[in-house]
Amino acid sequence: MAAGGGAGAIGARTPRLASDCDLEGLDLSPAEGFLLSRIDGHTPQALLRQVGGLPPDEVDRCIERWAESGLLVFVSSGPPARSGEGDSGFGEASASAARAPVAIDPQLEISAEAQQAALAMDAGLERPYHEILGVEPDADVRTIKRAYFGLSKEFHPDRYFRRDIGPYADVVERVFRRIVEAYELLSDPATRAEVQRDLAAAAQAPPEPQPEPPLETPAEEPAAEISRPRKRRTGPRPFSPLTRAFAQRRAKAKSFFEAGMAAYAEGRWLEAAGSVRLAIAFDPRNAVYKSRFVDVRQKVADVRFEQLTKEADSAMTFRDRGDALKLYEEALHYKPFDPQVNHTAARLAWLVADDPRRAKEYAVRACEVEPEQPEYRKTLGMIYKAAGLKANARRELQCALRLNPKDDEARAELKSL
Repeated sequence: MAAGGGAGAIGARTPRLASDCDLEGLDLSPAEGFLLSRIDGHTPQALLRQVGGLPPDEVDRCIERWAESGLLVFVSSGPPARSGEGDSGFGEASASAARAPVAIDPQLEISAEAQQAALAMDAGLERPYHEILGVEPDADVRTIKRAYFGLSKEFHPDRYFRRDIGPYADVVERVFRRIVEAYELLSDPATRAEVQRDLAAAAQAPPEPQPEPPLETPAEEPAAEISRPRKRRTGPRPFSPLTRAFAQRRAKAKSFFEAGMAAYAEGRWLEAAGSVRLAIAFDPRNAVYKSRFVDVRQKVADVRFEQLTKEADSAMTFRDRGDALKLYEEALHYKPFDPQVNHTAARLAWLVADDPRRAKEYAVRACEVEPEQPEYRKTLGMIYKAAGLKANARRELQCALRLNPKDDEARAELKSL
């Protein structure tokens, strides 16, 4: 065993494939090929000893042998690095330091409840995707989409635009990226099938074998004859079909990923998203692919948001306000905290759809993002007034006048109360 501590220290390590490893040159038994397929840069050695399909001591010996040969390296014992695979040339740092603990800080511009919710989500980011989204493993796409939009409203970084939220900026960003990753991979049938296959394999992994009782030694034979060591097999081990298939899938995944990154560099976002999605389908444990996929999907979301808002603006020009409202609401699926679009949707929901409850939701969100914008405050006050909530209406209209004392419309609305 390598130096560096006992079984506890060894079990706490997390192995991953080295960036320059050559799987084609390996001679592995089927059991060793299965163990190698479980090494993903996320699963610590302690867990590999349970799910690797070999006795724990044999798992340790394989990992040590592969590490000495340069096939494996170890990431830090803290949270898994995003670049768990690192063989694509597009990875980030190969290891990440343990995150510093984040405490509840009432001085920040984020409520204590929101801080607690963000920390709770952050602590569970290694859970299965369906648990992150809060849905059943067999949930349909509509349920997954609804869960995603609910979490997006709560954890989207834009919610805290221009606010001092200290270390929670990193927490919220990390949580939201994982939510996007979960949604995208569970929404696509191909990647979802791979995710569920891995989940089922982990659930069905054989339990850690128990030591067998010692054999009884017949009285007429000496113990040395019974405990004679077995002869070790010599010569090359056969390259198993499992290992060969594993290497081929990784090679295909890398090819798709590199094509996706080339498209990404040229601004072909949809093509890039499709290629990286295929890469994940062939190699669903690769952390680099998943991280880059989130980046690509966010670019796609930006493009789609711009297209929808332009169509909505055009509908407004032709006074087709009903269609404009639908388009603005669809745009908010991609950027739920855009203040201007929320404000416009609020006014349309109030004046066109006659839906004060929906109008209030959009207006409140616009004020959350830009609380010093007098027009947003005035709209919210007028919506409260229409709903008969006079105290709330007075508060918002007074705020609007404080921010813009020359607003005669806000003054007239306040006087009418």
